[in-house]
Amino acid sequence: MQLSLGLARSPLESVRDALLCEFGAQRPQARMDPISQLVKSSISGRTQDAVSWNAFLCLRAEFKCWEDLARAPVAAVARIIQDVTFPGDKARHLTTALKMIEAKVGWLSLSHLKTLEVDQARWELQALPGVGVKVAACVLNFSDLAMRSLVVDTHVDRVAKRIGLVGSGDATHTYHTLMSLSPDAWTADDLFELHWLMKRGLGQMLCPHEGPSCGACPVRQMCAKAGVGHSAEVLAWRPRPSTSSG
Repeated sequence: MQLSLGLARSPLESVRDALLCEFGAQRPQARMDPISQLVKSSISGRTQDAVSWNAFLCLRAEFKCWEDLARAPVAAVARIIQDVTFPGDKARHLTTALKMIEAKVGWLSLSHLKTLEVDQARWELQALPGVGVKVAACVLNFSDLAMRSLVVDTHVDRVAKRIGLVGSGDATHTYHTLMSLSPDAWTADDLFELHWLMKRGLGQMLCPHEGPSCGACPVRQMCAKAGVGHSAEVLAWRPRPSTSSG
């Protein structure tokens, strides 16, 4: 018997529950201020976490405040973060973005984003150089803004497509689709947890780019790639329409 739409669960709930049973809770231990999170996330693209964290800590050690970073020569910033990918581009984008925030807000702060709707805040961030949907979501969700925005990195994007949660398209498409599948009752912490479960637990440990361990995967019963198909509960779900394309 097919479940009614009113009783159907989002497939993300089934994925989250299965991954929780395998990997345990992934709740935030501490949150940085939004500017610090912007700095960290802006230098992290296509770079291993350990490398980007080290570069971030080097920036913190070099500059007394982020206002000093905004005014630093691009070449000097690039040298400090030289181990990340594309250090010159990231240094230029980051220093420009910080100056733009100061010019718009009057000082170097993003605390006003908390007063905006999530999509409004995301659009404002994405107007900054070097800030796409992933970096914007990091600032909104990982920082002490703690807003409902799912961080879709390459791992989350890949496994969401493999499982069959989303179709073909770029990471922005994946972001909007997964957000439309997220239950309204889920908090920022829930989306934080889903990101790390899908990234580290599933994407890095069980379902890497090559050689996925399908036999050990806790979501194999829902995975389209594994050829198992979806349960009636998942097939009954219909996501709410997305109201944003920015």
